[in-house]
Amino acid sequence: MECRQLNPFNAPKDGQPMNLKVRISIAIAAGVGLALAVLDGQGVTQVPFRIFSIGGLVATLVFALWERFIWKWKVVRYFTDVPLIAGTWRGETVSQYVLPDKTKLPPIPTAVYISQTASNVTVTLFTGESKSVSERAKLIKDPDGCWRLSWQYLNTPRPEVRDRSQPHRGAAEVTIGQQTGEGLQGSYFTDRPTQGSLHLSEWSPVRYGSSATALAGGEFQDAQPYAKGK
Repeated sequence: MECRQLNPFNAPKDGQPMNLKVRISIAIAAGVGLALAVLDGQGVTQVPFRIFSIGGLVATLVFALWERFIWKWKVVRYFTDVPLIAGTWRGETVSQYVLPDKTKLPPIPTAVYISQTASNVTVTLFTGESKSVSERAKLIKDPDGCWRLSWQYLNTPRPEVRDRSQPHRGAAEVTIGQQTGEGLQGSYFTDRPTQGSLHLSEWSPVRYGSSATALAGGEFQDAQPYAKGK
């Protein structure tokens, strides 16, 4: 199945999951409170405040564990269908920029580190000349069942190249592959304006802090297809 590619400037809206979290927190706190009240021999209308406090504490603990750990479990993701893409991805950036001599830039070796929790995704992109950090990022599931990662970023070139490459903002979007080796494939746009494509076919669980160490790293493997529970 081929996943469609959308415009990364159609930025996702934030805030919707929080309302659901509030409702679930209230439900957990109330459920724990009523259960403790029954076990303690209290009537439903006479639940002491300390029991509701325990319920709130349990709800907070459950969500903390969910945010960092539980959502990653295979059995959980089998039902939530959320892809796990945390780690360092390696590949190349292909820019459409045309040099003064009418030639295009060669492919740029690129590393992307993705930090992921149940409700937050952060994307850091490294090349030999610059570093880009996402200001907003989100996983989106399309009606055809494909997932894509969309983010907006601030790019900061190294000081020695700023005579020809100034700091700038941009947006990028990649689809998450369905077959072995597909990895993350997508495109980017900047406000300079320039545009190009991203091809990230190798993955490692190791976190790298620069393109040099990531590109020289030996722990990378071909990206595996995303599937429920994997």
